[in-house]
Amino acid sequence: MSKKEKKSKSILTPEELAAKEARKATKLAKKLAEKSAAKEAKRAAKDATKEATKDATRSDKASEPKPEKKAGGKNKKNADKKADEKADKKPADAPRFKHVRKKKLSSGKGPTPQEIGESLVALFNAGKSDEAESTWYHRKIDSIEDDGSVFEGWKGVQEKGKWWKENFTVLSMKASGPYVCSAGFTVVYTGRVRMPDGTEVDAHECGVYTVEDGRIVREQFMKAAF
Repeated sequence: MSKKEKKSKSILTPEELAAKEARKATKLAKKLAEKSAAKEAKRAAKDATKEATKDATRSDKASEPKPEKKAGGKNKKNADKKADEKADKKPADAPRFKHVRKKKLSSGKGPTPQEIGESLVALFNAGKSDEAESTWYHRKIDSIEDDGSVFEGWKGVQEKGKWWKENFTVLSMKASGPYVCSAGFTVVYTGRVRMPDGTEVDAHECGVYTVEDGRIVREQFMKAAF
């Protein structure tokens, strides 16, 4: 086989390239979902073991005679030690705000907003938005449209999707992002859609997603104001 023939065989058509990206996105989503399930199972086993150990410890302590309390500063010593450790962890030049919560927002355990957002974008752009939803959406998700309509749970998402597909035709659509924070992410959608009356319009929309313990529990769509 000549070099020219080898080169022509290595060039993929747009359809082959799209199929390749779809397979890649599916593989990534499956890997992350399996990772999440394994982590949840491991955490449950760890919690059960921890609880059993606590019960055994409480039982042992209950059977032991209580030592006499010394008039002294053991508690004070521990408190001073904790205060010193806390001071060491905080940088000297760190700002001290008066009106900020001590506990930061977090998405909890499981796949991070970054991982879920990247998977969702990859699957959507590969034409697998249904797979993205079935992989990452919580069964009790709230899906909120720009007019304030709230579709409740997985059934609500499916009902809305069915209506959309029956009334609108997506001519082109691309997802960009994700734009990530500690408790979720945002994806920007742009493309062109054919309306029920046959007219074609440009689509500009963003979806804001809230993540809890490796699943999307809330999505809210916002349209461009122009």
